Amino acid sequence: MAITDVASAAGVSKTTVSNFYNAPHKLSEPVRARVAAAIQSLGYVRSDAARQLRAGGSTVIGHLTIDIGSVWFSEVANEVEKLAAEAGFHVLVANTAGSRERERQYLELFAGQQVRGVIVAAQGDVDAQLQKLRGLGIPFVLTGRKSESPSQASVSVDDRAGGYLAVKHLIERGKRRICFVGGPLDIRQVNDRFHGASQAVRETPEATLEIVLVEERTLPEGRNAAQTLLNRGPERIPDGIFAANDLLAIGLLDGILRDGRLKVPEDIAVIGYDDLEIGSTNSVPVSTIHTSPRAYGRAAINLLLQQFDVAGNAEQRHVVFEPQLIARSST
Repeated sequence: MAITDVASAAGVSKTTVSNFYNAPHKLSEPVRARVAAAIQSLGYVRSDAARQLRAGGSTVIGHLTIDIGSVWFSEVANEVEKLAAEAGFHVLVANTAGSRERERQYLELFAGQQVRGVIVAAQGDVDAQLQKLRGLGIPFVLTGRKSESPSQASVSVDDRAGGYLAVKHLIERGKRRICFVGGPLDIRQVNDRFHGASQAVRETPEATLEIVLVEERTLPEGRNAAQTLLNRGPERIPDGIFAANDLLAIGLLDGILRDGRLKVPEDIAVIGYDDLEIGSTNSVPVSTIHTSPRAYGRAAINLLLQQFDVAGNAEQRHVVFEPQLIARSST
């Protein structure tokens, strides 16, 4: 259905139909009524995307995220959407759920729709898609990793430093048999947290580190991991656990407490990551590594909006958040 169909049905020109939407004061009441009747009878819906492009730019921002089901990523998305709305933009959130293929497809979609800009939490090799965005004049902000190019804006958390802080804290509490529970390792943030943990263990000769991989960073996966560890012989149960996020940590604690054989934190200490509110109100408040998803989201959308303001010539900069240790009862 095109605007020409409406014009034909109403017996008017395309310009008259366009004026019906954009300058109705130019039309007489009888003409407006004829055009409205044609629109209603045909069920015509005008293309906002085409109209916005003709007017000089879309009002849609694409936001590519890894796991919208995660509380942390959800809070980032909420902050992006809130500030974008205040600036007069709409946000289209695309959830890759860790899929490299979906990641590529969504970036192709954003390019095809010629969105105004994109916030990209990329995991795979998407250089070709990013180059396409750049070639179309679509600015973007990388999140989850610091851009290698000084001219490309990015927002990230120093997750290696966070992983180091978490395990260093366990070691300082006297723990030596350390276990990292997390995954998949091809998610950059999880991988960086594990490598930070490894560094802390390497600095302590008597300390050891093992890894228990999980597919999802959820409460049930944490409970399952606890059961796996508790089913071992006593000498093979870790005395310190670093969970890749707070949900895993809470699930682990729940499994340990339900089993009842080990005391927390005397026999086994648990630390999480992200500092979710639910962790501070748990039956055993969870030690964690603090990062701020709202500040992260604000930084990402503000860097993107800055590029809009000066037609892509804004001074690019990298925002790297430094994580902080929050010690609670679980350690």
